[in-house]
Amino acid sequence: MDNSFHGRTYGSLATTGQAKYREPFAPLLPGVEFVRFNDVADLERHFDASVCAVCFETIQGEGGIRPVSEEFLALARTLANKSGALLILDEIQCGLGRTGRPFAYQHYGIQPDVVTIAKPLAAGLPLGAILASNRVATAFHPGMHGTTFGGGPLASAVAIQFVRLMEKLLPHVRSVGKYFHQQLEDLKIRHDCIGEVRGMGLMLCVELDSADTAKQVVKQLMQRGVLINRTHDTVLRFLPPYIIEKKHIDIVISELDRALSGIKPPLRNSNARSKH
Repeated sequence: MDNSFHGRTYGSLATTGQAKYREPFAPLLPGVEFVRFNDVADLERHFDASVCAVCFETIQGEGGIRPVSEEFLALARTLANKSGALLILDEIQCGLGRTGRPFAYQHYGIQPDVVTIAKPLAAGLPLGAILASNRVATAFHPGMHGTTFGGGPLASAVAIQFVRLMEKLLPHVRSVGKYFHQQLEDLKIRHDCIGEVRGMGLMLCVELDSADTAKQVVKQLMQRGVLINRTHDTVLRFLPPYIIEKKHIDIVISELDRALSGIKPPLRNSNARSKH
């Protein structure tokens, strides 16, 4: 196995909190500790002079579309500033226009040291990149081996064109994202099984009352030609194309309403015996 690939893969997996991704590749690189997301007390408790970096998603994707709180992000920036540690934000899902701004952290007015980007960058072609502040960028120099598959001519040409178009797409993302969010909130009023609607721009979700309900909804919608994703067991995640229109959102809402209306409630366990 290519040792450089081995090191990069295990290094990135070491910062991933979900066991289903970590365990098949264990043991991973040591020295990584996890804190509870948005728990400022837990972050302060774990932070000391030995910490070299704090890394998290500005909006958790696989974790259930959970935006970082202003307090948590501000504290992470303050602690990193005091010790010289880096603040690294993973914007692979939430970056590059997904929330209606070029980057999700821009909604908070806080500048990270490093940002990771990927998914929309080359419009479906495999390409990832990191952005770094001037202070951090001095650690890199031409010729350093970063990735085998990054920066190819085709993917790079597509990425350049996407970046040129992204600014033009942002007003549309904000407009239809607001409309989509409101339609989901209206749906919540009609269905008790919806606990919460979360997200920004076109990175949205509804959290349902059970994993069984979420599974049924995803299956029914797929049968009707609407593809959505279930993450964190109970969360229906919506990451539509940036060019989605209100008429498409209306179809999704209509089919989601129909699916939720036909869901059978989960069976309740009971120790009581039926009487005959």
